[in-house]
Amino acid sequence: MALDEKEIRTQAKIFILYILGNIDEPVEFTTVNDMVLQDGLVNYFDFAPAFSELLEQGQLVSDSRTPEGEPLYHITPQGRSVLETYEQDLLSDDKDRALRHALRVLAFKRNGVRQTSRVAETGSGWTVTCTIADNRKTLLETSVFLSDKSLADKLCANFEDRADIIYRGILSLLSGDVDFIFDA
Repeated sequence: MALDEKEIRTQAKIFILYILGNIDEPVEFTTVNDMVLQDGLVNYFDFAPAFSELLEQGQLVSDSRTPEGEPLYHITPQGRSVLETYEQDLLSDDKDRALRHALRVLAFKRNGVRQTSRVAETGSGWTVTCTIADNRKTLLETSVFLSDKSLADKLCANFEDRADIIYRGILSLLSGDVDFIFDA
């Protein structure tokens, strides 16, 4: 039986509360967005209104800012109470996987991890080079040759949007943990 729009929104709100309730530190909107959307359990069209409703209902609050002036959000006692009531509605496997991924996103941000990608014309095609590095070392660098410029551009854009997932995928494939690919 498919969920209706209200049930989907409620699930999204519980999921947001679950993630913020378990990381237990204020984060900016884009980080919440990255943490919640990365597993595909919530999509942006459900996330944005659910996040807004949680703010309006006093279950999330922003009472501090980043040095750049971005608001930082955290769960309120009222939000924790709602989470305690409805957390059991989330599947245990989904919660565990999403929390692991959310903590990884947070670790990437804390450690100054940044990703870059570039397309360079090389002879009869294009070389795409994707890099993930922190302040001290290169964590991942990979290059691929393509004959299609539009595909090369698409790979760069996808890497910029999903570097942490791609990084996990490469590690999973190299380590033989292919379940990650099928769970993603």
